[in-house]
Amino acid sequence: MSFIEIIPLWLSALSLYLGSERQTLISRAWPKPLAGFSALSLFILGIVTFSFDYPWVSSMLAALVVFMLSLFTVTISSGYSKARTFSITAALCLVSLLFGGASYVA
Repeated sequence: MSFIEIIPLWLSALSLYLGSERQTLISRAWPKPLAGFSALSLFILGIVTFSFDYPWVSSMLAALVVFMLSLFTVTISSGYSKARTFSITAALCLVSLLFGGASYVA
């Protein structure tokens, strides 16, 4: 499994959180249709990137598992300050890109 496939699923969970009225990261919540559309688009992108390595059914299951973990992690990390939440997101994306790039090179 490539770590690059985790990034769209993480951002999908984050966009669902940013569409919530109870989120504390930005001053105003995203409109629900925008948050839902971006989450769905990123989730489908995650399924497609998983399908490069696995069959379709396995890629859908893997995407669902990673997405559920991302929802839980985004909800937990949102309890911290804005800077810490954004640094967690940036660190996850950077580590995923580094490990994903290293696995493609090796």
